[in-house]
Amino acid sequence: MAKKTTPKLTHSTQTPLKILIGVTGSISAYKAADIVSLFKKQGHQVRCLMTENAKEFVTPLVLETLSENPVASRLFAPEISGTEHISLARWPDLFLIAPASANALAKIALGLSDDLLSTVALATRAPLVITPAMNTAMWENPVTQAHVATLRSRGVKFIDPDSGVLACGEDGPGKLAQPERVVAETLAASSSETPQDLAGLRVLITAGPTTSAIDAVRYLTNHSTGKMGAALAEDATCRGAEVFYILGVDKGVVRPTPHPRLHVTEVHTAEEMLKASLKFLPEVDGVIATAAVLDYSVATPASGKLKRGDKSTALNLIPSVDVLKSLREAATQRQWFLGFAAETDDLRAHADDKLRKKNLTYLFANRVAKKGEVLKTGFGTTTNGGLFFSRNRKPIEMAVRAKAELAHEIWNELVRDGILK
Repeated sequence: MAKKTTPKLTHSTQTPLKILIGVTGSISAYKAADIVSLFKKQGHQVRCLMTENAKEFVTPLVLETLSENPVASRLFAPEISGTEHISLARWPDLFLIAPASANALAKIALGLSDDLLSTVALATRAPLVITPAMNTAMWENPVTQAHVATLRSRGVKFIDPDSGVLACGEDGPGKLAQPERVVAETLAASSSETPQDLAGLRVLITAGPTTSAIDAVRYLTNHSTGKMGAALAEDATCRGAEVFYILGVDKGVVRPTPHPRLHVTEVHTAEEMLKASLKFLPEVDGVIATAAVLDYSVATPASGKLKRGDKSTALNLIPSVDVLKSLREAATQRQWFLGFAAETDDLRAHADDKLRKKNLTYLFANRVAKKGEVLKTGFGTTTNGGLFFSRNRKPIEMAVRAKAELAHEIWNELVRDGILK
């Protein structure tokens, strides 16, 4: 698998910025010292503020020495002006929070302001960049992800955490991004708006699981949460595209951040997904099929609730409608198609077969876990990686990374291949 690279830093040619860095209570708070040092080496002015919990992990003296400015941490004290938090909020060209704990994310998303950091975050008009760091379970908790989605919708830039072995011993996403990456992406966020390289593109994206009723209260489904589809839709709208989003809904499904160019239709069954997709197909330039459509459905669901019995019972399963194949057959020659293949075995062979049989322009294939297996790719994970296939080129290996980052790279690859021509 390709090794994930860290952005290389050279001496900045960017106009020196005034950068305010907020540090919260995380085991990775000590890395804030490296981040401050890197900004200073590039000629930027840096000031730091800390939460009280952050002081448990790194001393204010360290950050004061490296930044060459006093470190602020308190809202009130005899020597502190009652408007110092406003002065701090007005000072920076950019406000970076690194690391940002789950508690800090919640406060900022909800507009709470009971300490200096959250108060400055609420009062500043400077662009806000957040670099989260926390335990994997805390990062993946739906409450945290809801706060992240809220902040993204307000224009906050996120530098998603890296994956790896955490201080607690767990292995997963939650590590603070490497300081070099934090600095590079923060400066990139400050230097320009997101390029509108997908402006004018209209795309249909299917996402999430489909379901099939067994009786009045039970149904078949799969483990898809729609995270990959949501990431692709969010990146596309951010870059100027118009997205018609057909989402299979179930418990735990992730919905993309609302956007004026995002049109969401929610469905349940494969048949409903196909009907909704066919409605929008004539209006789009291409189709991205991330949805995990059930291959089989129940032939005759019971109208009421099936009662428990002493004998075994069997379900009569019949092939479901093939959404992707049906869309491809209904499409015109000008429309391009990107399919997704989730496989437990023989990834390359199955992907090649699907690309050919369904007459796709592109295919992204990733491994999903077998029963009892844990992977960083596939259903429900915050990360993904795999092989990107196209008709006329060798497969490209895309390293495991946050799904938002992977979605951005997939769109980059599609642009490079000329989908806008």
